Amino acid sequence: MKITVIPYGPLSSNMYLIRSDAGIFIIDPSVFPNKLKKYDIPSTIDGFLITHVHFDHIYAINDWLKIYPGTPVYAPAGEFEAFKDPELNASSFFIEECTYDIELTDVMSLNRPNLQVLKTPGHSKDGVSFLFEDNEQLILFSGDTLFAGSCGRTDLPGGNREALMSSLRLLGDLDPSTVVYPGHGPSTTIKDESRFNPFFNL
Repeated sequence: MKITVIPYGPLSSNMYLIRSDAGIFIIDPSVFPNKLKKYDIPSTIDGFLITHVHFDHIYAINDWLKIYPGTPVYAPAGEFEAFKDPELNASSFFIEECTYDIELTDVMSLNRPNLQVLKTPGHSKDGVSFLFEDNEQLILFSGDTLFAGSCGRTDLPGGNREALMSSLRLLGDLDPSTVVYPGHGPSTTIKDESRFNPFFNL
């Protein structure tokens, strides 16, 4: 798997461009295409994968759809409404209000080899994480559920601390060697988080 990490935007969210056996995807399109002139952008992709619908993870989706028209946008069905509601996608709290009127596909309909969609709510109402297997190595894109040394906040719309703690316990059951790429900040591993993250085993 080839992973390109691109942090950008008002909250320095991580957008990921991945090339894998499961396909070529952009995870959480927060960076506008015109900011990526130095990157090798593929001519086509298999889809956009959305971990959750807070604005800083979907910020540039309309611009990407101009480049890849008709490409599926896979998002949690329970968060579809937030694409159109600045209160629910939290844009009204931080920047000018963001609304998106686009066709969406339930992320749980993804049926790809070497790719699992894990339900990890808590930071948002119905957030998910993406677990890839690449040459027997597990690679997790955790959105804002799990960070290196921390976890997602629960004071935004859809947040629920009890649900988040349950999601962290679910991720804690993954193989310790699993590499984690979060929605913000540096990568980590399940092993390191189980040892050093104060929120991970609550």
